[in-house]
Amino acid sequence: MHAFLIIIFMMIIGALIGGVTNMIAVRMLFHPFKTYYIFNKRVPFTPGLIPKRRGEIADKIGQVIEEHLLTETLIKSKLNAPKSREAIEELFLKQIHKLKYDGVTIQSLAKHFDIDAAQLTNSQMDTVISNQLNQYYNDHKETPIKQIIPDDIELNMDQKIELVPDLLFERARIYLKSEKGASDISSMLDTFFNEKGKIVGLLQMFMTKESIADRIQHELIRLTNHPKAKAIAKQIIDNEYETFKTKKLTEIVNEEQFNSFKSTVVDLVISYANINNKVNQPLHHLMPDFIVFLEKKVSQTLTDLIIEKGSKYISPIMKKINLRQMVEEQINSFDLAYIERLIIDIANKELKLIMLLGFLLGGIIGLLQGVIAIFV
Repeated sequence: MHAFLIIIFMMIIGALIGGVTNMIAVRMLFHPFKTYYIFNKRVPFTPGLIPKRRGEIADKIGQVIEEHLLTETLIKSKLNAPKSREAIEELFLKQIHKLKYDGVTIQSLAKHFDIDAAQLTNSQMDTVISNQLNQYYNDHKETPIKQIIPDDIELNMDQKIELVPDLLFERARIYLKSEKGASDISSMLDTFFNEKGKIVGLLQMFMTKESIADRIQHELIRLTNHPKAKAIAKQIIDNEYETFKTKKLTEIVNEEQFNSFKSTVVDLVISYANINNKVNQPLHHLMPDFIVFLEKKVSQTLTDLIIEKGSKYISPIMKKINLRQMVEEQINSFDLAYIERLIIDIANKELKLIMLLGFLLGGIIGLLQGVIAIFV
């Protein structure tokens, strides 16, 4: 019984020594926070290990983060992981899906930047169209019309001009044969008779006014079918047409006329574009195909771009901003008590196991010492 009590006593003493020793060792990792001196001699083990080596620890953490955690290969592999890729693409899809809400319009998006989309677009269209027209007019105002008109349009115009004489004579025949034509000829004869009284009196001795009108109508209709009349008309029209094509643009349209034309064209284009209405239409109504394109193509493309460019540029960016020094300065700025709480919170379980291990090993050593003391 005496031997058993000795062994138990030695185990308890050994466990206490081992456990307390480990508790002190853990405590000495952090304490004391500062150096103590006795007779100008530094007291051993002051300050504690972490306060004493905080600068080196901060430097090593910064080095590890810069050289091993934020490398292009590691970032690319993490971003290319299925979950990361899905998360990035899902983020883009969520933003694209918001464009399907009825309240999302070009104007609503522009309001976030304090912009009136309709006014800005109309103003830009006005400026661009006016500038383009001014540039074109200034560049070509001394150019003959023939050189301005595209070849295919000129050929088409030439073909149409060939038909003009026949068309004019055809319209003239229809007019002359109509009641309106006969009435107009009779009216003109009345005016003529009133102005030429004596001459008309002599004519009326041989012909009535109606017969004269009929005769004139008949001759005019016959004239519209006469080949020589057609040839003369064609020659005149062709000459005028060729003269028109040789004229300079400024001869046909002067600057005042051009400015009036330009204003009309700009107003017409802006009115036709109807920007005020379009910027207030829901995006998924205004451009449904574009929304589908964003969902199917752009989200995946942007994901690939983020992964590719992110992995390529994050590491160099971190080096340029000197992440290592930033981490080191941040750790060195922490209060030592805060660092102690932080490490204990992270490694609390492991530290407790270290202290328990000290009690266990101390107890085992005490057991062995007790056995040796009794039997040796």
